[in-house]
Amino acid sequence: MSFKLKIEGDQHLESIKVLFLTHNYIRFKGDFAGVFLHLLARQLREEGVEVVVVAPHDATLPDSETIEGIKIHRFRYGKDEEETFAYRGEMHRQLFRNPFRIFLLIRFLKSAYHLACSVIEKENLSVVSVHWVIPNGVVAHFLKKRYKDKIKLILSSHGTDIRLLCEMPLIHRFFRPIIKRAKAWTVVSSYLGNRIMKLGKEAADKVTVVPLPNDETLFYPDPQVHKESTLVVAVSRLTGQKRISFLLEAIKAISKELPEARLEIYGTGPEKLSLARRIDELGLKGRAIIKEPVPQQELRKVYNRAAVVVLNSIEEGFGLALTEAMLCRTAVIGTNSGGITDIIEDKQTGLLVPPDDIEKLADAIGVILKDRHLRARLAEAGYRKALAQFSSRSSARKFAELFRKK
Repeated sequence: MSFKLKIEGDQHLESIKVLFLTHNYIRFKGDFAGVFLHLLARQLREEGVEVVVVAPHDATLPDSETIEGIKIHRFRYGKDEEETFAYRGEMHRQLFRNPFRIFLLIRFLKSAYHLACSVIEKENLSVVSVHWVIPNGVVAHFLKKRYKDKIKLILSSHGTDIRLLCEMPLIHRFFRPIIKRAKAWTVVSSYLGNRIMKLGKEAADKVTVVPLPNDETLFYPDPQVHKESTLVVAVSRLTGQKRISFLLEAIKAISKELPEARLEIYGTGPEKLSLARRIDELGLKGRAIIKEPVPQQELRKVYNRAAVVVLNSIEEGFGLALTEAMLCRTAVIGTNSGGITDIIEDKQTGLLVPPDDIEKLADAIGVILKDRHLRARLAEAGYRKALAQFSSRSSARKFAELFRKK
């Protein structure tokens, strides 16, 4: 049964149901995995779009449940100890390390396909929103082959899959058929959109930029939290791409002029141990510390405490930590690279520094810590931009338009 949704004035839109096909979605309330997709699914209800999710199973999880009004169906592809492809950010690395795991990936994709078919038929769905073309585009290909014009495919990429498509021609050739069959392809930044356009005309004609949504009800300026004028914060996966080691070098470089400057790093990943050793080697013990990721409510307090939040990554697809910090009215620094340039307008809504330039990064951190007027101006301008361009409502409206487009 459908109903008419009234939106602004006399306009009425018919409600629709959409399948989110993904390998990354929250496993419980407060989880980090795919949290932005859950936020998008919740916000889409305000636009008359009901989302049903198909995602991988993980140990101890139920096969089906509803979290905050969103139905989630999970497919099993092995024993609990075998189900390690999803939620860990290492799917392609597992395959590169052990090519024999391709057989587990095949089970993964087959299980996703069968469950998606069941949900499409049970829920009478006509729109499939495929998040991460790799690997979920394989499932989408067979869904389209089975249901043909009965379903519309919307592809969405968030970074990693586009890098693989652009850097490995064989992978792009393999996924080209599903790209051709898709109605649209959303990306989170103009940087990723430009990379897609180089793949060929069939890809370029479909691109729409829709930034990652932020939860403005979770991230906001909190007057109850004391701002620490010497605190630098980084929130990211601890991988080589994030260039955390360069950030440590920058903190060391400003230590003589600003001995009170401190760095808190929130994250986990393959470089955690080497970064901990580097902190000791640089003599930053007590001034730089790596902390475990915290729930979003706690993360809001972290952003509000910080004088500046830094994302020193290269070729970042978007930069969610920056927009979250901006919503908390905190100044930000990012590299002049990738999707970060969509977020930060240099010297207007934050500071941009050249990639891998320790001296320029140290200078940028130093000037923000020393100049409270500059810090306040950048923070206010960033806050206004984040509210206008990176809110969950803005992203949901763009997706709803694509889902309804004939």
